[in-house]
Amino acid sequence: MAVLGNLPKQPKLTWQEIVDAYAKDYDKYMKTPYPWQSYNSHEYREWLAARKTVEQKSAQRVQEAEFFKGVTFDEVENSVKKHLADGSLQLRQGWAELFQAVLKSNDSRISIVSVNWSETSIRLTLLLAARGLVLPEQDHIELTRYIQSMTINANEIAGLREPGGSSGQICRLHGEDIRTSNDKLRYLPKPDESNVFVIYVGDSSTDFDCLVDADLGVWLCNVPESERQQKFKDTFAPFDQSGFYPSPLAAIRRFEDATELFYWSPDFEPLLRLFVADSQA
Repeated sequence: MAVLGNLPKQPKLTWQEIVDAYAKDYDKYMKTPYPWQSYNSHEYREWLAARKTVEQKSAQRVQEAEFFKGVTFDEVENSVKKHLADGSLQLRQGWAELFQAVLKSNDSRISIVSVNWSETSIRLTLLLAARGLVLPEQDHIELTRYIQSMTINANEIAGLREPGGSSGQICRLHGEDIRTSNDKLRYLPKPDESNVFVIYVGDSSTDFDCLVDADLGVWLCNVPESERQQKFKDTFAPFDQSGFYPSPLAAIRRFEDATELFYWSPDFEPLLRLFVADSQA
């Protein structure tokens, strides 16, 4: 959000006021008693879904404050450029290699689902980061084309390309906003129905539903293995299913070996290795 938080012209509320109001609502949500019985994945998913009210209220607050009113596509692009250049916006190491591995596979594809405010900012981040890569010309062209056409499901700031900039609208009709873990699940291909092997990579509690329902869920968290259990507890509290902690993804040798709820990896390297093994099978 730091990429977009400095763009507003004359909002009715400052970003700090919006953050403070959200923190107050979130604290109330966290302190509201919930009928926990076993703290398993079913209960945890329902508890996460209840957070929708908090997230939607915050989005509505941003919209009513006309926070993004008048913001243009060019301003979003320039902000992404600035934050990439100064290092405050970084893509995870190995992202380009993962994209290239998928490009070399005829039957694989990457798509993104995000609770981020803007699909435009996500695509621009990938395109601008790709522009800075040192690649053979044809590889660079293919990567750029892939990013331009790939599916990105996220929220959006309406009207960024309009002459006067955005209307400030960020809430969609008919419940199409993506605010929670359950919302993301709507965009996950159903493994049993799609006849494909679904891999989902995510790093936060808003990824929980998809991590569990994918054929292979990968919780990405860049910590030493000795710290993964504590970090897992911090990220997914109060979930506690029979002492489950995700095993290292590096422990499996083939996609078909994935049998646990989901796995942990500090980076993309084990996933890249699995792609190589699959292509050689």
